[in-house]
Amino acid sequence: MATWQLQTAKAKLSELLRAVRDQGPQVISVRGKEEYVVMARSEADRRSAPKTWDELYSAVQGAGDQLLLPARAVDSLRELQLAEDFAEWDPET
Repeated sequence: MATWQLQTAKAKLSELLRAVRDQGPQVISVRGKEEYVVMARSEADRRSAPKTWDELYSAVQGAGDQLLLPARAVDSLRELQLAEDFAEWDPET
């Protein structure tokens, strides 16, 4: 992936888009830090979230310790009032 400075990418947008089409994804840096990736829509669709378990498995296969999962928020516990909710339920009807 080639890296473009933001001001260069803005000034040469057509050239940047041709490079995306011909060479693949391009990186745009802001103040020396790589911030953005520009890619063709078809590439983005191909890299989208897996739609089947097989796609998910193949995406993470071999990742080992490099696979980082986002932290999950702890769900608050719900109080279930089954005894009260089903006190009038009659299985015979």
